[in-house]
Amino acid sequence: MRKRVKVLTVGCKANFADSASIVRAAVSAGFDVVPASEAAAVVVVNSCTVTHRADRDSRALVRRARRENPGAVVVLTGCYAQIRPEDRRALPEVDHWIGVGDSAALVSVLREIGGGGGAGAPEGISEHAADLLLGHRRTFVKIQDGCDFRCAYCVVPVARGGSRSRPEKEILDAAVRAEADGAREIVLTGIHIGLYGTDRGARDALAGLLARLLGKTSAVRFRLSSVEPMEITGPLLDAIAGNRRVCPHLHVPLQSGCDRTLSRMRRPYGAARYLEVVSRAAAAIPDLQTGTDVIAGFPGETRADFEETVRFLRDAPVDYFHVFPYSPRPGTESAGWPDDVAAGEKKERVARMLALDAGKRQAYLRRQEGKALDVLAETFHHGRGELSGRAGNYAEVVFPGDPGGVGAVFRVRVAGSRGTILVGAAL
Repeated sequence: MRKRVKVLTVGCKANFADSASIVRAAVSAGFDVVPASEAAAVVVVNSCTVTHRADRDSRALVRRARRENPGAVVVLTGCYAQIRPEDRRALPEVDHWIGVGDSAALVSVLREIGGGGGAGAPEGISEHAADLLLGHRRTFVKIQDGCDFRCAYCVVPVARGGSRSRPEKEILDAAVRAEADGAREIVLTGIHIGLYGTDRGARDALAGLLARLLGKTSAVRFRLSSVEPMEITGPLLDAIAGNRRVCPHLHVPLQSGCDRTLSRMRRPYGAARYLEVVSRAAAAIPDLQTGTDVIAGFPGETRADFEETVRFLRDAPVDYFHVFPYSPRPGTESAGWPDDVAAGEKKERVARMLALDAGKRQAYLRRQEGKALDVLAETFHHGRGELSGRAGNYAEVVFPGDPGGVGAVFRVRVAGSRGTILVGAAL
């Protein structure tokens, strides 16, 4: 009987792509992959360390994995495992501790535990098939890993190293195979995807890659994960605006709307430059939804600095925020600075940002009423007889349907909203 494995993920879209690679390696090693809700002989936790909360969530997931699967082999991998090996003694629930950069060791462990199952390459199943096994209707294709920047607060370059691009042929082949397997949306992901190709001396390579992906496929739509403001170029905006199969959605990290704070963060732009970029994007791409990341309570951020960020985001063409209270990360520059914003003050600033975020989200939803959106159905809600999924602009949409519609793309006319979700009917 084949052993059962499940993969649990904490963190960003790049981690989801890594989890799909783990699934592919597990299938190659002779495992059956099961959902998170089922018992398994092996549990792999793909961890994150971008914040204190990510560390905590990773540890909690390990402990829950052991509690719910007492006889299982528990494997911890990912960025937390890479950065915090000294925490291993505090997590006796972990049987194998493997850093994010040691994929060969992870494959070796899986094959050893699997009892010498299939010896083929991890690419034995496609990215789309792996994501389906993980319960994802979107397919995550990693195009790049690592980062060449050294923002004062960010541990990711420490965990993942410098920027390196996946060979273009591999990306094109993965997209073609995913479409042939039934994928209807591919998310191009990585740690700093705007750097794609720079390690080979290429300029505007992301826009060129997108054009070639569109040329090699015929139906699947493409979504970009987070893109830094410095990499949002004219050719990239033209590539997004020029084809309906490219989702009108950008996530452009800001972190602060105050130039003094941005400088201390070592971010390579000022607030005015960021505003110019997102304004140009909003003008170029019809129905674009733009999201961002914000850090509240960075060391040295005064109340006046924070209020400057509030004013900036209130007026900027940004439609939603991911808000994080600052937490020092080992190995980063700011970890050695006095964390001079009290925890209570950080909490209050996060609450202020989230209130502004809620208003911006509602305003964007109101602007969608009466529009027809292309929605990838990801879930069927039996009690309500509704399908739900994401539109190209990343808004969540529900509409009447049946279970057979999961995985298909529907044209949906928006009638209104229910909380933070759009409501409509398929055309």
